[in-house]
Amino acid sequence: MEELQHIGLITDPKIKQIYIDKFGKNLISGVDYQVYISAKHGNGVGSYKVSEVAITGQNMTLLIDFLVGSSELGSAVINQRILFFKTEPGCKIIEVVTSKKT
Repeated sequence: MEELQHIGLITDPKIKQIYIDKFGKNLISGVDYQVYISAKHGNGVGSYKVSEVAITGQNMTLLIDFLVGSSELGSAVINQRILFFKTEPGCKIIEVVTSKKT
């Protein structure tokens, strides 16, 4: 996969739609999605887990952990992840905070 130019929460609707069209083939049409693109990291395997959600009115902040298991620590691939968060109409993710855990 090519290096992605945008990092973090995508707030521009046009740019967000580009990523949904290009990488969201399995997404449900007509549903609101928020798009987050991770920075490059040195582990080619692993997964993200939402560890905390903070809600203020209809705004939401997500804390997500990038989890790397002991069998995955030797991977040297540099990659990025695209995360699609399904949201209810009117709900907006305003911040995504990530951490790396083993």
